[in-house]
Amino acid sequence: MKKIQFGLILVVLAIAFAAVMPAFAADPYEIIFVPKLIGIPWFTTMEKGFVDYGKEAGTLNITTMGATDADPAAQARMLEDAIAKSPDAIVVVPNDTATLEPLLRKGKEAGILMITQEAPTVKNADLDIEFLILAQEGKDVVELLVKNMGTEGGYAIMVGGLTVEGHNNRADAMVKYQEENYPNLYQVTSRVEGGENVQVAHDKLLELSTAYPDMKGIITIGSLGGIGASQAVREKNLIGKFSVIGCTVPSEAVAYLEDGSMAGNYIGNPYRIGLDSAYIVEQILQGKKIEELTDLPEYGEPIIEGNIITFHADSEVTAENAESFGF
Repeated sequence: MKKIQFGLILVVLAIAFAAVMPAFAADPYEIIFVPKLIGIPWFTTMEKGFVDYGKEAGTLNITTMGATDADPAAQARMLEDAIAKSPDAIVVVPNDTATLEPLLRKGKEAGILMITQEAPTVKNADLDIEFLILAQEGKDVVELLVKNMGTEGGYAIMVGGLTVEGHNNRADAMVKYQEENYPNLYQVTSRVEGGENVQVAHDKLLELSTAYPDMKGIITIGSLGGIGASQAVREKNLIGKFSVIGCTVPSEAVAYLEDGSMAGNYIGNPYRIGLDSAYIVEQILQGKKIEELTDLPEYGEPIIEGNIITFHADSEVTAENAESFGF
């Protein structure tokens, strides 16, 4: 009798073990991350967030494919190559949303989950991830500019690329807040391109300071623009006379914040953004609907509108708190 009972126990255990084994034995999802460009700290840090989440959860295997510059055509070729690899999902940060729309549609038709970042008007992605609330971004950055350059005078806005939707949406929000709250501030010129290249940003600021002597500040969008602009301020001995507001990686911004060549800095944490983005991808691949993603591991409750999920990651970076960001 005891042998029979023992045998039954073994059978029950075997059945239970077999039932849970597939969950542990399943291969991780294959994810390809296509940033605007590779080799800059922002996207390198975001990639680490993706990779670390995938390893910790055991559910995602992350591969990064990107061009070495922000050329939309080069990124399109990378996305085409990524689609050819037939991963489970692709996360792409468009340099030009319109250029990528046909490829996003092609990926979806191939059964790939297609996700964008910083592309809220995208039509052919399954969902878009936004990591800042535009109205809050506009207010916070302009207030940072005003704190440093005052409520009157000329300023300019530099974006990473004139076709980068996310950068231009942020700039639009800043201009809207400025016009509604500080009418004696004004833009000296139309939007400037150069925030993804230190040397270009440096040269642009020198050109602008010569062409517009009434310009007292610049807002840079793109993690390298603030560095180039701050180097130009140092070179022209404009510290204390000209206000650069950056969105630069804290570990790179701190030296400029300390000497005042960068008056202010406002940025999210790309590592934490990568963690939450990876979580979103994982949950959707596992069958969750976007409206069910009500509590993100890093940034808590997001705003969900249609196929856009938004959380606010940005905050002010100072010389005193820069180290606490951890990147």
